[in-house]
Amino acid sequence: MNEITSKKVMILAVLLMVFTATITSCNEKDYGDKRDITDNEIIVRTSQVINDNYIGNGVQWDPYPQAYKYWGEPISDQDWDKLYKRLDFMKPNLVRVVYGSFDKYASDDVDGYDQDKFIEGLLKILQYCQDNQISVLLGDWGFNQVSFNENKIFENRLDNAVQYLDYLVTTKGFSCIKYYTTINEPNLGGSASNGNYDLWRDATLYFHNKMKEIGLDTKVKLAGPDVAVFNNSDIDWISRSSNDFGDKLGIYEVHTYPPKGVMFSNEYEDLLSRMKERVPAGYQIIIGEFGYKYDTGDSNIDQVLASQNSNKINSDPNIADDSNTLVNEYFHGVDLVGLTMKIVNAGYSGGVNWGLDDAMHSGTTTGTDLKVWGFWNILGEELQSKPESENLRPHFYSFSLLCRYMQKGSKVFKVEVPSKIGLDVIAVEKDGKYMIAISNMYSADYELSLSIENLEQLTGVKKFVYKEEGRKYDADGYPAPEEENLTINSGDKLTIAGETFTVLTNFDF
Repeated sequence: MNEITSKKVMILAVLLMVFTATITSCNEKDYGDKRDITDNEIIVRTSQVINDNYIGNGVQWDPYPQAYKYWGEPISDQDWDKLYKRLDFMKPNLVRVVYGSFDKYASDDVDGYDQDKFIEGLLKILQYCQDNQISVLLGDWGFNQVSFNENKIFENRLDNAVQYLDYLVTTKGFSCIKYYTTINEPNLGGSASNGNYDLWRDATLYFHNKMKEIGLDTKVKLAGPDVAVFNNSDIDWISRSSNDFGDKLGIYEVHTYPPKGVMFSNEYEDLLSRMKERVPAGYQIIIGEFGYKYDTGDSNIDQVLASQNSNKINSDPNIADDSNTLVNEYFHGVDLVGLTMKIVNAGYSGGVNWGLDDAMHSGTTTGTDLKVWGFWNILGEELQSKPESENLRPHFYSFSLLCRYMQKGSKVFKVEVPSKIGLDVIAVEKDGKYMIAISNMYSADYELSLSIENLEQLTGVKKFVYKEEGRKYDADGYPAPEEENLTINSGDKLTIAGETFTVLTNFDF
């Protein structure tokens, strides 16, 4: 299949509907139960705060383990500077960093400990986060520290894991490390615990006890259960961990990879609600990984996108099976922020997009088959002789705005949104400055009005518009405002074009 734009995706989905037995059922499958109504008013309820202490949005930024250990391609100073500059614009406030003991301190011996082995990439990332007050969710893949075949934990290896965390936090002084997870996605087959809840629980409780022995529990909070949620049994991990851990678990954290089709109904919002209601009162919950898995959906849209992604993977030996090649497409930038905004409006306290950079992971140790998910491939030239793949992909434009203008400690307001297909709106405030973001994943244009409760106008507003043609950039290729120094009066009319993302903000940067 040739590459297709977002509008062509919609057109093709409609054509598929025509050839099915019942047009009505296909419409429902693609767009759920949301229907257009006559009310066109967006109302920001400043008297109703969904979240009064947002942690932030950000990215998964793993320390390039294969580049250092297998490929002989450590990240150059020039490429580190390129990464830092791009992140300076994005201004993420939450970054997830995961490594394996086998590619760090235990790389030569599963029971060994060499704290400085292959540490350069990790130190570079943590230093950037430290210098920029970015909260880090650190973690281990968990392999070699438990055995699901033997149903046992390896206490000595978990001791080493705690020692390594203490080395980073106490000795190296990385106070940016706020949270830690012991096993990545422990509910899934193929993870270190292979779906065994008791094994994950025992390893994590042991880890916490060792943290407490050395006073590390006062510096870093355990996060969990770190499950990838695809069904109700996955949600049960939240309830079980709440019962088993109590206050030993400092923050709740899960992963979601929905198909695109559920974005056009209330299905994804319902899932977010069901997860959040399992979290005990007084605790925050964040999404530690999110992105799209088109092959998990049964809508016509997902079938088209899954086929396109599969064809791209199969036609290029430089792409690993576990990839989302559609990050190269314009429409992904709209889809990604729509997903992010649903997370924000559901009352979650942060979201981490998987992932920052293709060069972080490969399907094999060769580096020839990268996992394509990132905003770029920083080793495009060095590893694959593709310097063009180091360029910014379209979704950097949209997602970076939701990181940049949702700073740590922001208040999130409830927003009443007309029941339009594909329409999502968020409104946030910090220190008297505001950001209102409007995403329209659907192909139709909408004429809307914007009212802000208890606020007559916003002055000094910048307007960014992520659109397929003619979007504005600065000299570095970063988003630039389409208009500046605007005054937005409560009740003003807005035209929101189909498949676009609009940000209105009077933050000073």
